[in-house]
Amino acid sequence: MSTARTASPAEQCDGFEASKPLVSVVIPVFNRAQLISRALQSVLAQSYGHFEIIVVDDASTDDLAEVLAKFADPRLHSIVHPQNRGAAAARNTGIAAAQGEFVAFLDSDDSWYADKLAFQVAAMRDQPPEVAGHVCAYDCIKTGYSPRAIAPNWINQDFQRAMLFGCTCGPGTTLFCRRAVFADVGPLDETLRRLEDWDWLLRLAAKGYRLLASPRVLARVEVGGSAGRRDVEAALQQIRARHHAVSAQQGPAAVRIFEASLHLEKAAAAFGEKAYLHAFLNVMRGVACYPMQGGAFYWRLVQHTAVSLCSQRRRRTAAPTGH
Repeated sequence: MSTARTASPAEQCDGFEASKPLVSVVIPVFNRAQLISRALQSVLAQSYGHFEIIVVDDASTDDLAEVLAKFADPRLHSIVHPQNRGAAAARNTGIAAAQGEFVAFLDSDDSWYADKLAFQVAAMRDQPPEVAGHVCAYDCIKTGYSPRAIAPNWINQDFQRAMLFGCTCGPGTTLFCRRAVFADVGPLDETLRRLEDWDWLLRLAAKGYRLLASPRVLARVEVGGSAGRRDVEAALQQIRARHHAVSAQQGPAAVRIFEASLHLEKAAAAFGEKAYLHAFLNVMRGVACYPMQGGAFYWRLVQHTAVSLCSQRRRRTAAPTGH
């Protein structure tokens, strides 16, 4: 049985009540009992320990409860949804239960490096109210591709414009945010089965908030299967209707960036379902809207094309020949 952890001198100087955690770590999970131990261990191994962990079980049907019971740490709590409600609802449940001044999100199949929380707590110290939180770079791990580090690429002055390019900062695992901001911006939209994080970031920016960003790699993100086209396209329809007018207020270039991002999200979903023609057409529409995507975008496009061609070639080679 574990004993209560003594706060370090740095933690004791945070200026918060010792009886309350400074950070609430929210981990939504659905049927990932075989993976969540890695995520939990990465939190418990943090060099900064003034936190609570809230695991939100979104009606899992595996042995998640038994796995969680093995972690005898008083900072760990779990909440169970009686019915599956989706990732947005699970995160909202965690936010509502949080006691910390800050909320840090972690997806159940990802993990943090040891100084992640310490770095973000220090980064947010004495920041003005319009700084809602902090995101870090992360190692992106995806089957079939070489691992690569992805870093947020905005500066303070252009955060709202940067959000029009899509959700590139991995907020499900890197976002460290003031809990009070959710009362102002609103919760994640539970009607969106996909891209609810991008929608929330667009709303955050529209309210005048911004996020600090660091190129320091502090997390590992495992990219799983692609999102279903139907869910993605339904979400994109709502996101366009909700945010087009706000993008228009930033001028014609902002509208072109936003429209390009919508097309590219459609292309990514189509690519995941091997609907390559649909993906190609949407990539071309996106490029037509805003061709100045940068060299990294076009290099990734080449990589995706190469992977799809190799996959098709392997399937043709493995297919039985007729007699």
